[in-house]
Formats: sequence, structure tokens, C-alpha cells
Amino acid sequence: MPPIDKHASRIWRGRIRDILNKDWDPIGGCPADEYDGYVGKVAAMMRDDATDDQLTEYLRWAEAVHMGLGQFDTERARRVIALLRALGPP
Repeated sequence: MPPIDKHASRIWRGRIRDILNKDWDPIGGCPADEYDGYVGKVAAMMRDDATDDQLTEYLRWAEAVHMGLGQFDTERARRVIALLRALGPP
């Protein structure tokens, strides 16, 4: 495994954060740091080549179980995953 470029990784994680805040945002209108606790897991899953189904299941857990919202928007999750995939690797 090649060494991690820490600067590039920070930028990439910042872009993941932006997508979670702008495009996922299951609570709606939250502070900029609301979803920071999910960025690391999503980044790790992306680096480990998680499938779309695995990412969807994680977002479902985060939304419906961890946040306690009880419902899950699968279409929104698909759009978010497409945006995450478009970022490419760090």
C-alpha cells in the first residue's frame, strides 16, 4: 500500500464532509459539524472499496437507527453515493 498523502486525504475528507452536509443532511439545516462523526467511516469504507449496498446500509443505519429518524430515503442515499464515487480516491 502506498504512503498516505495527508494533505490530499484532508482535502478528500473535507469533500466527503461537504457531500454529507449538503446532499445527505437527513436532519435538515444542521450546523456544519453535525455529520463529522460519519466522515471517517465513510472515508474508510470508500478506501476499502465498499459496495454501494454496504454504503447504503451504513447510511441507513446512521439515519434510521443512530439518529433515530426511523425512516430512510434510499433515492437520496443513491445520489449521495454517486457523488462520493465521483470524488475518486484521495
